[in-house]
Amino acid sequence: MREKLTPILGHIRLGLLCIAWVAALLQITTGTKYTEIVHLGVFAFIAFTVLTLSRLRRDSVLILLVLVVVGWALLDHFPDNDEWITGGRYVLIFAALLPTMALVRATASLMPSVHRTQDALAKLPASASAGGLHLAANIFGGIINTGALAILSAAIPKDADRQHRQLAAEAALRGMVTAAAWSPFFVAFAIGQSFVGKSNSWIAIGIGGITAFLFAVISLPALNRSFSGAQLRIALTCLQPVLMRLLLVLGAVLTAAVMFDLTALSAVVVVMPVLVAAQFIRYPAQIKPIIGDTADSMKNIADDILIISMAMLIGYFATRTGAFTALVNSFYEGVIPGWFALVVTPLGMMLASVFGVHPVISSTAFLAVFSGGHADVHPALLMQAHLIGWGAGTMSSVASLSVITSASLFGVRSRDLVLGANLWTALAYAIVGGAALCVVNIMI
Repeated sequence: MREKLTPILGHIRLGLLCIAWVAALLQITTGTKYTEIVHLGVFAFIAFTVLTLSRLRRDSVLILLVLVVVGWALLDHFPDNDEWITGGRYVLIFAALLPTMALVRATASLMPSVHRTQDALAKLPASASAGGLHLAANIFGGIINTGALAILSAAIPKDADRQHRQLAAEAALRGMVTAAAWSPFFVAFAIGQSFVGKSNSWIAIGIGGITAFLFAVISLPALNRSFSGAQLRIALTCLQPVLMRLLLVLGAVLTAAVMFDLTALSAVVVVMPVLVAAQFIRYPAQIKPIIGDTADSMKNIADDILIISMAMLIGYFATRTGAFTALVNSFYEGVIPGWFALVVTPLGMMLASVFGVHPVISSTAFLAVFSGGHADVHPALLMQAHLIGWGAGTMSSVASLSVITSASLFGVRSRDLVLGANLWTALAYAIVGGAALCVVNIMI
């Protein structure tokens, strides 16, 4: 009986999530005009949550329990019905973000330009392979996140030895996670924006572009002594087929955000389906496989959707009740020094991840404590410190979805991937990144 119900419940959950997704789009594009339909989306998401609880992974249950304990400790009262509805409308967009990214990943995996880049990377000489994978992962990862790992792992020869696969996995992982510094397509950006606002988030993206560039310039020769300028040019040539499309996507998101006064998150959720629809018009034969792949992904990302939604819901309630302000005042009087916030945020997130604490938890805590004028730091720099911490943390944790995915696709062990060069790279990224932001904060 249970075997018969499982696929039926899976289809019901998928339908409920689609309703929430559409309601989020409606809320972004029409505001409060169709409140009743948006509320229907909130109730659909609640039903999706209820049906998902029984199939959560053990690590997801632990993360959610920690978030519940954090919420219980912070809030001075249990939210009433109106507060739950308002909070539900707030997190609805986060329920739409991950399905949107699933749609983008499914579309990108079938794009001819992506396949041309994939083929070019497969032909790179071994000495240039790590650098090429790092740069490609940073570009692909900026748009499709962990989907970049699936695309790049296919470029590794099937007969590659263990050392080749290990170096390739480390390079791809470094490139993908450090894209969080500049990309509005990461969950990390959505979390940070909720604490520092729209304008500071866009400034942080600009700073993040510099961060990612400097990280590549320093880490590529440091981790691959044979890497040269000639090899860099070869690697960049491999990326030519997708560069214009990347600029088109980022330009479309930025234009929509400016023209319609949208947050970056809202612009991503609205613009990306439109760009995918344009791809459907060009390649109608891809519609069915893309929709099928998206549906399969939506069934598998339920844990991540609930975790990000719970973290944002707690942050929403806590910021509106003044809970974080009271918490800060309880252990520090006055304004926290900016250097402390900018160093502790990335380093604390990285170290917490090493011990299995999900970045959603640590980032929410650090941003809540240091934002809102609690620390003497420019909000955009605090946002960038958080994004650096997210990249460093997801690079160095055996519990990280990015590490687990990379290990599986490249055929290496998660432990080897974390305890190798990437652990010290992540530590240096957090410390040096935080220190550099301190200098900028002092100068401004």
